[in-house]
Amino acid sequence: MLDWFINPDHAPILVAQQIGAYAAEDLDVELIQPADASIAPKLVAAGQADVALTAEPQFIEQVAGGLKLVRLGVLIDRPLSSLIALAGSGISTLADLRGKRIGYESGDVERVMVGVMLSRAGVSLEDVHMVQIGEQLSVALLSHRVDAVSVYRNFEPFEIRQHGADVVQFDYERNGVPSFEDLMFASRPVPEGDTRYARFLRATTRGLAYLRAHPAESWEMVRRTHPDLDDPLNHAAWNATLPYFAADAGETADYPRFAAFLHGAGLQ
Repeated sequence: MLDWFINPDHAPILVAQQIGAYAAEDLDVELIQPADASIAPKLVAAGQADVALTAEPQFIEQVAGGLKLVRLGVLIDRPLSSLIALAGSGISTLADLRGKRIGYESGDVERVMVGVMLSRAGVSLEDVHMVQIGEQLSVALLSHRVDAVSVYRNFEPFEIRQHGADVVQFDYERNGVPSFEDLMFASRPVPEGDTRYARFLRATTRGLAYLRAHPAESWEMVRRTHPDLDDPLNHAAWNATLPYFAADAGETADYPRFAAFLHGAGLQ
């Protein structure tokens, strides 16, 4: 169960399919695109899918809320999240956001992380207007519905530049938010003796390795198989995302550390 429609964030999975890595592990992997980006972990917890893609902050929030899930592995092992404003808007530092409108997709965890960033500049959440936008973040910024938006740096800035504008960018991990996994695999607790999940991670790691070794060839394979990705925006996002992928889908992580950060920042 994907976190969104098929896009360059999923490149290692798409490549693993193309090179036969899953088939070599005797796996038939079906990619399901959810109607709602937040629903994948809930469906996995309910037994309607085997693996969900999600971000570590949202995973922590959902587990704390009662979902019976475990971290399985990782696809993107560092943040892609950034706060952006339009260049020339008078916003050049985080302090300039005082009194401004900040758009975000949804969820308390996003508000908490934005609040931490602002606090580094002496601004609190009470000093700004947080506006829940949903998925149309670029549109909201370009139409001046909001003054800044929380986005993925490998997609929305390129989308905005396609419309003739440029952005000022504040990366989360450079402004007080600890590094976190921006795309990880979650599943129900794996039963003893069930090797499917280990084989899935092993095959995905083969996709990661092939992608790193052959980025241009991998793009050609995927754009032919998924022609809806074959446009300049997705090609730019593909190249921008390459440095953020994990080396090993099965690498371990200390996600309780980030959970402690969120709790200390006020997320209950």
